[in-house]
Amino acid sequence: MFSAVLDDVILFRDCIAAISELIDEGLFKIKQDGIRLLAADRAVVAVVDFKFGSENFKEYNYQQDANMGLNLQSLLQVLRRAKSSDVLAMKLEESRLILALKGAGTRKFTLPLLELHEEVPPGIEKLSFPAKVEIMSEVLADGIKDASLVADSVVFEISADRFIMRAEGSASSVELELPKDSDAVKLITTKEARARYSIEYLEKMIKARRISDVATLAFDTNYPMKLTFSSGERVTMSFILAPRVEE
Repeated sequence: MFSAVLDDVILFRDCIAAISELIDEGLFKIKQDGIRLLAADRAVVAVVDFKFGSENFKEYNYQQDANMGLNLQSLLQVLRRAKSSDVLAMKLEESRLILALKGAGTRKFTLPLLELHEEVPPGIEKLSFPAKVEIMSEVLADGIKDASLVADSVVFEISADRFIMRAEGSASSVELELPKDSDAVKLITTKEARARYSIEYLEKMIKARRISDVATLAFDTNYPMKLTFSSGERVTMSFILAPRVEE
């Protein structure tokens, strides 16, 4: 049905590790141009959109579209057994996925396929995000970590000349301000927007920053947020997060 060989197993492992922070089980769709997963977390607060291009693979033997339902923790446990020098061989059979880690020897693991259906909140594909900023991934990660010291949510603000992250607790507050001339940020649009989001979810999403040094953050006032890490056509991981609407 489908088989592939991947040299950079660590990249794939890191992607699955980030997804598994939010999703327990996932339906991977095998297409001619690569593998995609689109899934919501159990609380339907966040959505993950993951694309892993066929060009990442040393070999990519595609015959037809196929679905691969997997327990992500089980998959991650196997991938964590890989050494950086190992090569990962994948083979999809009727009811199972065979994973082989090839290094000094060959270690084979078999995972059962799950009967899963793609369940994504309606209208996700139609969302638009007029306020957009590119920000250094590590700067965003630091801002989220700083905010977590005083609150469980953080406010994002964007204007024509700056991007601000702000969190307030009962007696403490934290603020990160990045003017438009900062090397750490690039304002893509000048529409003003302000929205509040869960730090717990952001802490999980920011773990995908290994994919790219730059993150794209897009949102609107009291509107869902889209956080994207991309290395061109090779790998793209986007998260959509519902806002905490302020009274």
